[in-house]
Amino acid sequence: MKLKSLVLPLLLVTVAPSLHPATVTLREAIDQALASNLGLRIQTLDPKIAEQAVVAEEAAFDPTLFSRANLSQSDLDWEDSDGATRQTTSDSRSYSLGVTKRVVTGGQITARASQSRSDGSSFNSDLGQLVGGSLSERASIGLEFTQPLLRDFGRDVNLAPLRQAQSQSRVADLQTRNSVLNLLQEIEVAYWRLSDAYERRDLGLSNLELSEKLLEEANERERLGLSTRIETLQAEASLAQRKEQIIRAEQAIREATDALLASMGSLDESLELEPSLAVAPLPESNSTIQAFPNVLENALERNFDADIQEELLEQLEQQRILAKNAERPEVDVSLSSSYNGLSPNSFEDSFSEALDRRGDDWGLSLSFNLPWGNRSAKSSVRQTLFRIEQGELRLAEIRQDLLRSVRSAWRDLDTSRQQLSAAELVVALQEATYEQERSKYDEGLSTFRTLLEAQRDLDVAKASLLDAKLSAIESEISLSRVEGTLLERHGIEWNATDISNN
Repeated sequence: MKLKSLVLPLLLVTVAPSLHPATVTLREAIDQALASNLGLRIQTLDPKIAEQAVVAEEAAFDPTLFSRANLSQSDLDWEDSDGATRQTTSDSRSYSLGVTKRVVTGGQITARASQSRSDGSSFNSDLGQLVGGSLSERASIGLEFTQPLLRDFGRDVNLAPLRQAQSQSRVADLQTRNSVLNLLQEIEVAYWRLSDAYERRDLGLSNLELSEKLLEEANERERLGLSTRIETLQAEASLAQRKEQIIRAEQAIREATDALLASMGSLDESLELEPSLAVAPLPESNSTIQAFPNVLENALERNFDADIQEELLEQLEQQRILAKNAERPEVDVSLSSSYNGLSPNSFEDSFSEALDRRGDDWGLSLSFNLPWGNRSAKSSVRQTLFRIEQGELRLAEIRQDLLRSVRSAWRDLDTSRQQLSAAELVVALQEATYEQERSKYDEGLSTFRTLLEAQRDLDVAKASLLDAKLSAIESEISLSRVEGTLLERHGIEWNATDISNN
């Protein structure tokens, strides 16, 4: 599978001074992450590795060419009983060429052509003289077929390793899909956390400006004798607290920026220590939540973890077939036949004789082999059956965990929406309270301390509103992740082509 978005040009993230930070949209961050995230790039190699494993298993049925050549020569001088020197010579050569192929039934077929040449002399003690010395050329064209009858017989057994490799390839593909969805969740959460950090910094700057105005007013009131020194000190303490908040907010921005750049695959030694990256403001949360039954149905249909476990069960089933096969005795039958030719002249003549079917031979063999007790094979079968039972329980557990995750994510989103509505109401009430306290303070009907407390309450309410906004966004992302709709959330589609081919 491949993401259509992956064909987009890579986003070049540049580092600019803090006053003019580079602006990155969420979609640009996602495209950059899909193209450059190191974790995803590592994962996308797994399908390629698994694909080559499939090729290797398919190659087990490829034809194999073979050839052999032997050369042997000897000369021997010796003395007979009369003291005369005798000499025997030997010159023999043989060549063979053929092709062999394994078939899916477990059998193996071999076609070969061979030629042998013998020349030389030797002493025959019965005749009391040297014999031989004439050239002999022999050729043979034959066919041999060997077929297991019990162990290793049948398509199921012989294709089991290939089916295992194909299943492992599908697992690697599903794991890559999972990694893509996990990355989408990671990049969006990191993006909105950076946005949240900027908004908290902006809130701190707004509070700082307000504290500076209150300090100016406190200084002026003290100069006019309308307030005591304690009010000025309280205003100065409030201002110092706001400055401290700004420092922490700036640090949070830097950390959130690094987290986002790392997810995008853009964090390297070329970046300055304090890169600045502008992002979009926190969006308003969607007011509607899809009905729980629809969410659960989508989650069950798009649960890659369950799909992966089902593939693992398929691999165990193929392992069971192989284990049961190992229990069977080896009973192999082999049938061979060949045409032969003999010539005292040349190998061409000997092959011509063989092709003319001047001579033939055939053979039939049967072999049997069975380990005593065969305990190892029986133990492997039992282990495999236990693993299958274990895998089926694991599949049930995965589906149960998914149900729990969907229920929890749906409730979290529903709760976060309610908390967001409540936080918005609290901010509105605290703003009204602050304005009322400010009016009372200006009229001399309230103390400066009470005004500062109203300001702090308003600050806390605004910070809680930011918490509620971020929580609602993250809850939406989490629900989309467990539901399997993160791609639709960002307008991305899977292609039929595997992502690893990108």
